[in-house]
Amino acid sequence: MIMKTKLGITVLLAGCVTAGANGTSRPPEQTEAAAITAPADHSAEAGTLVISGRNFLMGGKFTEAVALLEKAHSLQPANIEACFFLSSAYVELKRYGEALPMLEDLLLKLPDNPMVKNNLAWSLLHTKEKSGQNPARAIKLARTALLAVPSDSDYAASIWNTLGEAYYAAGRFDKALQAAQSGLSLNLLAGVTNSPCRELVSRSRKAASAASLDDGDSKRP
Repeated sequence: MIMKTKLGITVLLAGCVTAGANGTSRPPEQTEAAAITAPADHSAEAGTLVISGRNFLMGGKFTEAVALLEKAHSLQPANIEACFFLSSAYVELKRYGEALPMLEDLLLKLPDNPMVKNNLAWSLLHTKEKSGQNPARAIKLARTALLAVPSDSDYAASIWNTLGEAYYAAGRFDKALQAAQSGLSLNLLAGVTNSPCRELVSRSRKAASAASLDDGDSKRP
């Protein structure tokens, strides 16, 4: 679920901690020994790959993004940006099994990032592994993600859609309908005509209506 604004990137970069030199010097012999024994520094190459991969990702070229970001991740596994954008590309390609472990790790490192929470919630709902599906946790993640974005932002609509799908998966169809309507309203205000919330509104309304009829039948003598 890619953000239509740069909010996710801004939040990510604000939470990143870049390790740098501590300013201390070492004797020449130690420096030479370190040069021999230390692993190669691929940070520059990984950084270039991340930038290119991010641009492909934001341009909707997800397969190309994955190719570059996977290479960046292999060169520098601790690079948070590489993990962030790669997991987002996996989600867009519905490769939820690969996205989930990266998103769980990112949540530990970036606990306040709404895009990480939203993508994790979405992946928990759509992973093919039934044992990995967790609507209750997805609801919690999406609700807290909503608190971290402006209520009228483009991305809030995406989170409302995720929350609606989570409520739907949990069988809470009235709540799903409310969430989908909130997301659809934001999309319409932004001029988005092909909102995924529209289909969720229709589906949730039908499910809520059917559930209401079933409850009525069960109360009859």
